[in-house]
Amino acid sequence: MTSDDQRRWDDRYASAEVWQTEHRPFGWLKIHAPAGQGRLALDLACGLGHNTIWLAEQGYRALGVDASRVAVCRAVKAARQHQVTTRVVFAQVDLDEFRPAPGSVDLIAVIRYLNRDLFPALAAALRPGGWLVYATFNQTELKCQPDLNPDYLLYPGELREAFPDLIMVDYEERDGLSCLAARRP
Repeated sequence: MTSDDQRRWDDRYASAEVWQTEHRPFGWLKIHAPAGQGRLALDLACGLGHNTIWLAEQGYRALGVDASRVAVCRAVKAARQHQVTTRVVFAQVDLDEFRPAPGSVDLIAVIRYLNRDLFPALAAALRPGGWLVYATFNQTELKCQPDLNPDYLLYPGELREAFPDLIMVDYEERDGLSCLAARRP
């Protein structure tokens, strides 16, 4: 990730407006994340940490990683406010370089982030029975936001085909989003 990209995300997360509007867990994650009970969850591109914190509140030991230093600092503060600091770790990482260790996590959440090169590493990082909950924008979002870079938008059906080694539990494409819930056998 370039330093310009990191600065752009830092600037975005420094915005008071983002801080006020992006503090709720993503609905698809709430529907599909199994009970935590001490399991390990990874929230990739966690932003302000709302999904990471929610996972900790559900009993997971949760790791949230993001490229933005500002987002990670705000996520740490939010974890303190939610009193989950013993179950949450946040880290600033280069998302182009970060790869979770194979067989290391029970749940991976990826919400509104796309790096196709990570798909194989995400599937490999799941322990047997582990879950992947993935939701990000697809090409139909261009109707609402024509200035988006199409390189960061999924093609129709792409997410459904991206994880052939996982068992598809649920999938939908609507409102410019592709959403997947799948698990490792």
